Amino acid sequence: MPDDAGTLLRSFLNNALRRQTQRRIRDFGGYEIGKRRKPDVIDAIADEVAEFLCTYLDIKANGRPATREGVVFAIAQALRNVSDELAYRLTSREDQAWRTVCESVAVFLEACMEFDQKPYDGSLTARSNYNGWKSWEMIVSGERPRGKWRHAWKEKPGDDFIGFDGETCMGRIFKIDFTGSDERWYWLMAADGSPRRGWPAAGYEASARSAACRVERIYFALAKGAARIESG
Repeated sequence: MPDDAGTLLRSFLNNALRRQTQRRIRDFGGYEIGKRRKPDVIDAIADEVAEFLCTYLDIKANGRPATREGVVFAIAQALRNVSDELAYRLTSREDQAWRTVCESVAVFLEACMEFDQKPYDGSLTARSNYNGWKSWEMIVSGERPRGKWRHAWKEKPGDDFIGFDGETCMGRIFKIDFTGSDERWYWLMAADGSPRRGWPAAGYEASARSAACRVERIYFALAKGAARIESG
């Protein structure tokens, strides 16, 4: 698999797994090592992670396009291989534990599937449906984020930020530099278990500003209980 696709796979896994709710992480890791774990939560985690991977990566199994169900199954199997001790370490949000889990899931997936970037045609800033939005939903040039955005990793500042509305986490944005897609900023909504009301949980924009604004638009719409309107 190309190095850039492998990096992208790991970045997506890292962000998609870490944005799970604390309750889900506690159910996965237990309240002590090997105690009160709820394995049923694995399928829900795998389903959410697979949705993001299938949207932004070209995934094949045995040379043929992989089904979403197949990707969900593979992720779930990889998560079931996580030891009781390692799973419990996740409940304290230990960075090394998360890195170990993400790497083990990535290696498991790479052993049974092939991953590559989906084609990028440079039209992120066009008024089109390329990145999933209608013309009336595009982020306008003068729009600015209203929340507080800070580096996701204090010890390693970079193109990775988490946005807050007061003490509430709204979501995350991050950039991965690859030839041909250097304008692409990915965004992820914080998972809280609330109804999505037609709004996507992840996507990308042409800049950090646009990605942050996208997260905030969806966050405040959900806070108001507003559903996405598909026609203008």
